Order: sequence, then C-alpha cells, then structure tokens
Amino acid sequence: MIDSLALPITQVARLTAQKFGQQQTTPDKARQVYFNTLAVWVVKDYLSLMEIPFCLEASDCWNPIIRLCSDVADLMIPDIGRLECRPVLSATSPCVLPPDVWSDRIGYIVILIEDNHRKAQILGFTPTATRGHLPIDQLQPLESLLAHISEFMPSADTEGPLSSLCTDLGQWLNGVFDKSWQVVDHLLPPAMPEPSFQFRSAATTSTLDLYDNAICVKRAKLVQFKADKTEIPLVLIMNLLQTEADEQRMLCVQLRPAGDHPSLPENLILRVLDHQRNTFLEAQSRSADNYLQLEFSGRTGEQFHVDLEQCNQSISEMFVI
Repeated sequence: MIDSLALPITQVARLTAQKFGQQQTTPDKARQVYFNTLAVWVVKDYLSLMEIPFCLEASDCWNPIIRLCSDVADLMIPDIGRLECRPVLSATSPCVLPPDVWSDRIGYIVILIEDNHRKAQILGFTPTATRGHLPIDQLQPLESLLAHISEFMPSADTEGPLSSLCTDLGQWLNGVFDKSWQVVDHLLPPAMPEPSFQFRSAATTSTLDLYDNAICVKRAKLVQFKADKTEIPLVLIMNLLQTEADEQRMLCVQLRPAGDHPSLPENLILRVLDHQRNTFLEAQSRSADNYLQLEFSGRTGEQFHVDLEQCNQSISEMFVI
C-alpha cells in the first residue's frame, strides 16, 4: 500500500457528523451518514490546506433529502466536479462503492477513520473505479490527485495553488523523499561544515534534550537565485524533528550559499508564511552572512510556505507538515 497522509478529525467535524446521523431513520443509516460525513470533512480540510476551492453546500451529501435516500460522500469542487470521499475502518479490506457513486465523479479518495474518530488517514486516490469495490493497494498517491485536478484548471492560471509541488514532510519520516531533496552533505562543500540546528525554546533549552525518542530528518535542495544579473546557487535546508507525542513537529529552515560563493547575497530575505500566506517569521542577510535560519513548530497536516526574496525576485516552496 502507498504511504498515507494523517490528518486530525476536528470536534466540529464529529459534531456535524453526529448531527447528520441523528437525522436518519435507522441505526445502520445513521452510522453510514456519520462516517461519510467524517470522510468528506477530512478531504475538505486537505483541500483547504492545498488551497483548492470546494463547496460543501453544493455537495449531494450536504443535502438532507439526498443524504437520507442515497449513500453518497461527495465533495463539490467548483467548475470541476464531484470528488467521492469513501470512508473505511480497515486498511486491509477493499473499499465498497455503492451504485450511487458509480458515475458523475471526477475521482475517488479513500479515508481510513481510526478507532477513536479523532484522526484519519487519507490512503490514496484513483480517477476511476471498478463498480462494487476499490482495492486499497491499487490507489495512487495524493500527488496524483493534485495533478488530476490541475488538468481541469485553466492553463493561464500560473499563479494558482497547484502551480508548484507541495512537499509532504510527513512522508520524510517514512523515508520517502522527492528526488529534488538530497542529503545535505551532497550539496554543501566539504570545506563549509553545516551549522547545527539548535531548536531552542523560549527558555533556551534544546528541544533535542527534551525528547529521548525524537526522530530527526534533514534534507537539502539546490535553488538558483540571481543577484546583480549573476546566478548564485543556494542550498535550502529543511530539518524536521518528530517528537514521541506525535502532536507537534519542530522545523528549522536554513539557507546557505553553494559552490564557490562564501556568503549569501546581501538583503536576501528568508520568510516563512502560513497557509493563508501571512508572514510569521522572517530573516534578512547582511554583508558576509553565510547562512540564514528560522525555527518554528507545527501540527500534522498544517501547510506553510517558504519564500526567498530580493528586490523584485522571489522563489516560493510549499510544504505540509
């Protein structure tokens, strides 16, 4: 099976699912509607992280009459179509597809609802499905969903949310890396040892000292930036620390010069932004600075952006924690 994406199920999602379930006439129908609603809500949260528009109110599963008469778990993406969000309670059994969802769908996402109903795993996606059931081991990764949706987007929309690849940092903990992210030593010259990541708290205590079972993953990416009409190679380094509690992940973003350049371009800005592109961390290079570094924490499923900017030039990378 492909790697899944874990997301929290919010209290609002559970309350909404309970409300819709209580409106049904039988316990079996109430259970069906409850899990369908949770699955749709999880996908809604994922699309929100990816900045993909959706409309719950236009979805059949949000219509009380259709919800009562049919087994549907669709989420409407405006001007594109309905995405079916099927819940499962086991990752080893095929996902059952009722006749109500065999047509009028742009694709199918399978969501594993965990026992406590507080966390879900998006197991994967398929643009088409065999009638009756959907084998879990034949699902495609979520990157395929983003590519599939982008096919329906206007080609002129180069500034849209799908114009750049989103790096899933959660996959790094499973040893899955995009080929553009390499081992740090492969990109930094041997004569320029990499500064350590401190992960300092407000009390200046190293976070690494607080968690004995923490997992630390580090990768680097080569980016090209122009300064005074000269192209300067830079190394963007991302360091991820996973605590044992699995509630928060510590992150450190670092920017280093590459090749023969001893320092960063002056007045280069390294910026971290939230999913709404509001800046919450920023650092600017001075003359002869050989690195910039920003540290922060986030929860699983949260999205953020890392921007590099100087004068009228900018480079942006998108991540999901």
